[in-house]
Amino acid sequence: MTANRFDVIVIGAGPGGAPCAALLAKRGFKTLLIEQNDRAGGKAMTVSKKGFRYELWPVTGGPMYNSRFEELLTELGLETGLTTHDIHMAFYYPDDGGAYRPFFTNRPLPGQGPDPEVMMAQMRWLGIDDAGLGEITRMAMETAALSPYEIDQLDDITYYDYLIRKYNLPKSFYSFLGMQANIVFVLPIDLVAASEFIRTSRDMMANAAGYYSKGGYGRLFERCAKAFEKLGGKVRYRSRAEKILVEHGRVGGVITNKGTFHAPIVVSNAGIQPTVLKLVGQEHFDKGYVNRVRDLVPSLGLMGTRYFLNTPFFKEGANFAFSDESYWNQERSLRAKAGEVPEEMLVFNVIPSNFDPDLAPEGKQCVLASTLCPADPEMRNNKAYWDRLDRMMERVWPGFTATVEAKERYSTRNVSALVRDQVLPKIGGECIGLGQVVGQCGRYKPSPAAPISGLFYVGCDAGGYGCGTHQGVDSAFNVARLVELYHQTH
Repeated sequence: MTANRFDVIVIGAGPGGAPCAALLAKRGFKTLLIEQNDRAGGKAMTVSKKGFRYELWPVTGGPMYNSRFEELLTELGLETGLTTHDIHMAFYYPDDGGAYRPFFTNRPLPGQGPDPEVMMAQMRWLGIDDAGLGEITRMAMETAALSPYEIDQLDDITYYDYLIRKYNLPKSFYSFLGMQANIVFVLPIDLVAASEFIRTSRDMMANAAGYYSKGGYGRLFERCAKAFEKLGGKVRYRSRAEKILVEHGRVGGVITNKGTFHAPIVVSNAGIQPTVLKLVGQEHFDKGYVNRVRDLVPSLGLMGTRYFLNTPFFKEGANFAFSDESYWNQERSLRAKAGEVPEEMLVFNVIPSNFDPDLAPEGKQCVLASTLCPADPEMRNNKAYWDRLDRMMERVWPGFTATVEAKERYSTRNVSALVRDQVLPKIGGECIGLGQVVGQCGRYKPSPAAPISGLFYVGCDAGGYGCGTHQGVDSAFNVARLVELYHQTH
């Protein structure tokens, strides 16, 4: 083989690409990993600045235990990536006077599952009476009893439809579920597929939510890239894929800004829409397939601010502030897409050093604060969002503003510039990738094998399951196996 010829080329070292490349190298494939940035991680990338290490925005993934994250590290012969800090999460919901009140949760132990007493206290915190508690209990028991087959049959209905057809839930509890849909899937609750919501939430109830890696979230994928190189793989950072070569219906390699590389198999972590419409070109696909790809719905976006504090203000690793007016449904999402800035914002913030104290200088904190927004990289009302988020942070956490010594703002434009080319109007700044909505989950999820021989997609757009980055890692396992089978048969 020549220096520029490989068995497989993987485009993108994000939560799908870096693990997939490492798994392929472990299986004996001569693999090239191309990454346009200077390090692995994609949207979960961890950066360093003035003694801080942090992600560019909040990153999610779950479950915590018995997850694909830990399975990946075991497969690659690496130590666990889990942090050991006990401080976990806090939820904030307003009382009748509009003041946000906290509910704190500690890090659960492996195999422990939810504590009934803690769950009961949480229901009381939401102001739920005995009648409401009975209805919630009925819903929880009936949902827990669903078989995998029964869950699969819920691909065709939204979680909202599943709930309102069967249960009369208290308003505050429905708002709590709405917040969960917004954070776990970054979607309106009345668009998320019921099958996806139930399967993922049951998994995280049993094995806990809130995975976070030692050294920062992106460190997990940096470790994959290092393991990949030790296994004989070749990484080319600051190399941007410009074209996937296709001839007679088969891939032949990748043209980059650093040269052309050849391989009979290409795995793209660049997103299914950018891969089909730009890197390959729609002329190589059937028109019906192109239309299907064009119609795929992304998740919503996240935008917000990185606050650098001169004193530790938060004790929890993650904080969620929501109300009956701030969680997003379709109606609120459409208003935002029309240019309206929510008066009452849902706020999600992560403090990396509360998971791993080594991620901030002693006596300081970095707070990654975010709120929902459309996925459009060309949003024109960013400043209004940032200003309102500042006010929400001070409202929910009085005194917070006085501790801020510096801040950096980010938007969907930054998300798109980092990892995902904009190839369709108002799409490209999505938080996760493909939206886990009805028509795109379970049996309707796009296949990770493209209709061009030797082309595969990896990441959150095809082939994976779970919350956030867990989708990417899950897809890495699935796609590595598909590539292995393709290689054996071709």
